[in-house]
Parts: sequence; C-alpha cells; structure tokens
Amino acid sequence: MALQLDIATLVLMFITLAMTSFIVMVLIWRINRNMPGVLHWMLGTFLNIASAIATLLNAQYGWSDGWGPFLSITSSLAANMLVLEGALQFRGYQSRRRGQFFLALVPVFIIATWATRLDPLTQSVLHDSVTMTFQLLAGAVMIWRTASRHELQANLLAATAGGLIGLTIAWQLILTLGGNTFAETGGNTLANQWYLFAGANFHVAWIFGLSVACYFRSRQQEMLLAREDSLTGLPNRRWVDERVAQTLKEAQRSGERFALIMLDINNFKQVNDRFGHSAGDSVLTELAARLRRAVRESDFAGRLGGDEFIILTRQIDTDEVLTQMLERMRESLDGHMTLHVTDLSISVSIGAAVFPADGHSQDALLGAADASMYRDKHQQKHTSARHAGR
Repeated sequence: MALQLDIATLVLMFITLAMTSFIVMVLIWRINRNMPGVLHWMLGTFLNIASAIATLLNAQYGWSDGWGPFLSITSSLAANMLVLEGALQFRGYQSRRRGQFFLALVPVFIIATWATRLDPLTQSVLHDSVTMTFQLLAGAVMIWRTASRHELQANLLAATAGGLIGLTIAWQLILTLGGNTFAETGGNTLANQWYLFAGANFHVAWIFGLSVACYFRSRQQEMLLAREDSLTGLPNRRWVDERVAQTLKEAQRSGERFALIMLDINNFKQVNDRFGHSAGDSVLTELAARLRRAVRESDFAGRLGGDEFIILTRQIDTDEVLTQMLERMRESLDGHMTLHVTDLSISVSIGAAVFPADGHSQDALLGAADASMYRDKHQQKHTSARHAGR
C-alpha cells in the first residue's frame, strides 16, 4: 500500500518553507544589494509563496471558474522565469534584449494560463514543461564555465538542487503525458503529494545553495578589493608579489622565458608640486587606463606604489621581441593628457629584466628591471639636454 500524504499539510509546509526562504533571500539581498541576480531570486521566492497560497486556498474552498489554478500557475511560471534570469545575471550574462524577451513572456503566460484554466491536463502540461525548462537551465547556468574549481564547488549545491527540482517536474510531466493514473489531475493525487514533498525539500536545498554561492562571491569580492589598488583599479603590491612568485615557480619548472617590466612617470613629483595631489591622482588613473589598453590579454599589469608600475609578460622568445614590445608600450603611454586643472604631456621610463638571464629570484629580477629603468631615465634626460643645447 502506497504511503499517503495529506495534501493540505504539504501545501501548508511548502508555504511555511517558502516564507522562510523569502526572509532568507531578503537578508541575502540586503547584505549583497549590489550583487547581480539576488533581487530576481528574492522576487521569484515571493511569487512562489503566492503560488502556494493560491493552491492552498483553492484546495480548501474550491474556487470556481479555474481562478485557483490560474493564479497559482501564473505566479509559478513568473517565479521560475525570475529564477533563470537571476542565475544568468549572477553568473555575469547580462542582456537587455533577453530581459525584454522575458518581460514579453509575462502576458503570454497570463493569456495561456487563462485560456487553459478549465482544462487541468493542458494547464498542467503547460506549467510543467515551462518550469522544467527554466529550472534545468538555471541549474546548468550556475556551473557553466566557472572561473575556478572553488567557484564550481560553491555553486554546485544550488545547481544540483535546481536540477533536481527540474527533474521532479519532468517526472510529473512524463506521468501526465503518459496518462498514468498515478498522476491523474486533481489536488489530492499521490503524484501531487510526493511532488510537493520533494519540491519543498529541494527548494530548501536550493535556497541554502544560493546562500553558499552568494557568500563565496562576496568573499571573492573582498579578497579582490584587498589585492586591488584603490586608485587605479590595478593589482596592488600584494597581488603583484603573489603573481611574480607564481610565475617564477612555473617558469623554473618549464624553463620558459618571461620578462618583468618596470616603468614610472618622468617628473611626476613636479605634477604634484605644481597642480596638487588630485592632479597627480588623475595622471595615475589615466596612465593605468592606458596601460590596460597597451598590454596583451595574457600579460599582467599592476601598481607597485607611487608612480611605479610593473608588467609580467610571457612568450618572449628573443630580445628583439621584447624591444619591440617596450617601444609599443612607450608609444601607448607617452603623450598629451587633459586634466581638470591643466593640459600636460607625460613620458615614462621603462626597464625590463628577463628570466633566467637577469635573475632567478623575485628580488634579482626587480633589481635588474629597476636598474634598467633608471638607465632609460638617464638616457632620456641626456637626450633632452642635448636637444635643449642646440
């Protein structure tokens, strides 16, 4: 004999869990107000409460003209759409066109649900096919091309729970399409009982998974801020040291050549003295922006401190390749700069050290690059003085 569950109790349990989940999502949103996707998840959880309440009221009072299923299914479809959009935005897949498409789906859901309100079988197939698709896609998005193994682990519970919700819906859809008496339409069938029981438990796991994913994301942001220069947005000295040490370790194993490039701004102290530190900050910010555009995607650029910057670049097969790179970089960084107080022209001094020819340690490479940079600075001053004397 199959175990029977009370449908009213299950729906009430689902509502209680949904309300608790909504409170948790509100707290997550307030803590991570600027985190993409969290607001959509919170609104989706709220609509799930509305859907469950409509189901409970319809089961208790038997609303006529199909109003109960209409309200419940419409809210559920919109909730699952928000879940998918939240997952996409959380993972960084922003799209205004997709948002407009989802918004256009809302009246389609309303019309389709109203048109099938007196046909429980068609309405059930409509709801299950759409929500199954949304949930499976949301679960897949959470683990699609994660940046690291740690991010995959952090998102895995939410992805798994979302996938299980989708599979539970798929199970009921298959039974319904197959005409299985186990899933006959109606509120108190055995299939609906276990569907609600499994859905409620997977929903709790999904909320907990989202909490873990959001906590990991916030910790990552905190770590990034701790390693990011607040003025220029480039990696700071701490991050630079970590990257140099990592690159050295990899190069010592593989024997690969790489270059450590240092540069600073010529006569930068005069900018601060003449125009103030805010002007100096503007120069550093603009130079950092130019540096980002000048380096290759595979290169690493950071700020050592003051007006000194560093670049790590690989695939330096010959000295000629490095020389050409330094000249292109100088052309990109030197030139006119407009500030809010004045216009000025800046130039940089650049030096480079190559592993392993110029050193096998971080200190040795930094010292060699620094010495090379000051030779370049001396050469520029000598050239400028010679031109001025003509």
